[in-house]
Amino acid sequence: MLIFSGIYKNAKQNPHKICMSFGNNRIVYREFVHCIDQRAEYLAIRYSKCEKVIIKNINPINTIINFLACSRAGLAAVPINFKITQSKMDSIVRKINPCCIIDDKFIFETQLVGQEGRLPLIEDSDIFLGALSSGTTGHNKVIWRDHKSWTSAFKYQNQVFHISCRDILFLVGSLSYTANLNSAMHILNEGGSIVFSSSIYPGTWIREICKNNVTSIFMVPAHYRILLKELKTELRNVKSILSAGDKIDSDTVNMLKSKFPDAYVCEYYGASELGHVAFRNNKNVNSVGKAFPQVKLWIQDDVVWVESPYIAPDFRPRATVEDIGKIDSKGNLYILGRKNNTINKGGIKILPYNIEKILDNNPKILKSVVFGIKDSLKGEEICAAIVPKTNNITVKEIREYCRINFESYLQPKKIKIVQHLKLNSSGKIDYRNLMK
Repeated sequence: MLIFSGIYKNAKQNPHKICMSFGNNRIVYREFVHCIDQRAEYLAIRYSKCEKVIIKNINPINTIINFLACSRAGLAAVPINFKITQSKMDSIVRKINPCCIIDDKFIFETQLVGQEGRLPLIEDSDIFLGALSSGTTGHNKVIWRDHKSWTSAFKYQNQVFHISCRDILFLVGSLSYTANLNSAMHILNEGGSIVFSSSIYPGTWIREICKNNVTSIFMVPAHYRILLKELKTELRNVKSILSAGDKIDSDTVNMLKSKFPDAYVCEYYGASELGHVAFRNNKNVNSVGKAFPQVKLWIQDDVVWVESPYIAPDFRPRATVEDIGKIDSKGNLYILGRKNNTINKGGIKILPYNIEKILDNNPKILKSVVFGIKDSLKGEEICAAIVPKTNNITVKEIREYCRINFESYLQPKKIKIVQHLKLNSSGKIDYRNLMK
């Protein structure tokens, strides 16, 4: 099965059904595949099969159309957040050497369509996606995906997540986040509909959920916590609540069950390299659940290893992202931490080193240490301990320096100025002391 196979089937069966909504924008399945075909034919004329493309659109409907047009033309697409900094954009361009960047200024010359050849033959082993991931290292990298590594999971996602062609899925955030993109591809291949949120504000989310009769929601736990703070009434139309990217806590699960009393609540554990690994419903909140269908799990040297058909081609047949874990007698998987000190902020993996090296470039800073602290909304937040070169630097100055040099999600929430860094008995920095 190809990443667009189900979509074309749905366009024949339900051509006038709305497949995607974003604000006041709507598109039905028939128009959807027409746009894909037109753009795919143009891309196939201009570029050769297997070339790389960066997609950077503001409107998520355009992102999906352009993404699938690239797949249909045999190109490998790398969706990125349109808010990305120029330095990160430059880094990605150097990494993948794209044949083009499809943004809102890109022009599809439709007058060329139909003048030359046909679309290339696409096989399920062809690469269609470059998924941006910081993984366990915190460094930007691209995980290349073939069609079958995603589509082979779709039928099991129906069963595990309680989603079908009758559902209307609500998504928040960028499609550069692999879990969002995967959720979108799954529901569109099933013949369902997507409502993309047009806002970062939970009050707007609630209005959009109600207005569009949303039946399924996918968010990271941090977004659910924000939503629940704003939500005052029960929403009984929602039948499935899905989460990934970070461990969801028991308080949040209980609140979700209270506000969405008719919903099946499920979280899954996975990674860009591994695909779906484990899933958990309302029971045993301390674990990330049991193995996803077709997945084999085991612990080797305290690290979780995976073998499954969902692993990215470069990592087959078995792989690990070096999460430390254990499996109990009932097959429940527990993630105990990571082999490194990556900060998991609302599902976004952040490497302290990348923040430290920029902080240390400040002429008034002698040494910085960045680490994660527990946060009720985002799971972890960023904290920075600063050893100053002189006594004339203030927290206010450091915050201004961070505002100029970091994207908002990388700016430390807590900044401490210390005169020295205490060490533990092993001669290493005592992080426990820093967190006090």
